[in-house]
Amino acid sequence: MRTRTLGRTGLEVSVIGFGGIPIRRPPHDEAVALYRRAMDLGITYFDCARAYVRCEERLGEAIRGRRDEVVICSRDLSHTKGEMAAAIDTSLQTLGTDYVDVYQCHELHQPEDLDECLAPGGAFEALDEARDAGKVRFIGMTSHNPDVVMAGLETGIMDVVLVMLNYVNRRMVEEVLPRAAADNVGVAVLKPLGGCLLAAHADLALRWVLSQEGVHTTIPGMWRRFEVEANAMVGRDFVPLSDDEAAVLDEMAEVRLPDCCRLCYRHHICPHGVEISRLMIMDVLYQRHGVAEALERNWDADVATIERCFTCDIRDECAASCPFGIDIPAALERIYRTFGPVLARHRELAGK
Repeated sequence: MRTRTLGRTGLEVSVIGFGGIPIRRPPHDEAVALYRRAMDLGITYFDCARAYVRCEERLGEAIRGRRDEVVICSRDLSHTKGEMAAAIDTSLQTLGTDYVDVYQCHELHQPEDLDECLAPGGAFEALDEARDAGKVRFIGMTSHNPDVVMAGLETGIMDVVLVMLNYVNRRMVEEVLPRAAADNVGVAVLKPLGGCLLAAHADLALRWVLSQEGVHTTIPGMWRRFEVEANAMVGRDFVPLSDDEAAVLDEMAEVRLPDCCRLCYRHHICPHGVEISRLMIMDVLYQRHGVAEALERNWDADVATIERCFTCDIRDECAASCPFGIDIPAALERIYRTFGPVLARHRELAGK
């Protein structure tokens, strides 16, 4: 497996890491075995979070006796010092380790999120104290928003940032990657396969991300053995994209981009209760979590609320609220037609 130095941390990490969100799906023993298989194949960077169900628990069991083989990055959604301090201690206990290599403030998508974490009594105070105590080696943040990442980099306190980047959503390339490289900040990339939507050409998609200057590792989410083995092969045999291969992805991106939700969370809030942010990525959620969890979380009821969009009197306002020009009502109607009948059928079957 190829490795790169994770910026100023000095940590050597595999170019293909292990994204932990979907590890909730297989049975416990299979998940633990999958983590260990990844280690056997040379994957050393393991990404998890308090919000990822069963992730830290399963990774903790997998690394017993092998802690020195891995670099662990975890994080929490807390914005206050007290909550973040408690989250760090819980992570250490759940993972069964004395320290976490990288711990981050999670999902700082809006400027106010970063401001709250940086304020007196904010989450970064807890991270600083945890680092001084040896519980955490390095700190950072995660975000889908390039402007917020840039603001975080400007503070000078970020050792590692986790950003969203793939061959369709390239917003981090122009400013974030050069600034991170200039400051020698470690860069990990999430959603290199668009949350599974770009998996048809997974090898090319992963190589595109790893071909971007300033990227150190990428963390595709995995929960099946063939995914781990195929992705590890990309990291083992990595070569930058050729011009012809890049052209293929450019053409595919051109087709996908008009309807690609950038997960910016900057659209208007629907006054009729339609959960736009979640519904716009229902295709990702459905593939990532599966039918059983979709029904458990009542996503079928959320999809059903899209019926209100058909006769809504503020459709133009809704469409105009997307900063990237996506026609939100039209996109939601496609989601309704695609997932509504499927989820309704499974809900009926589950009730029998």
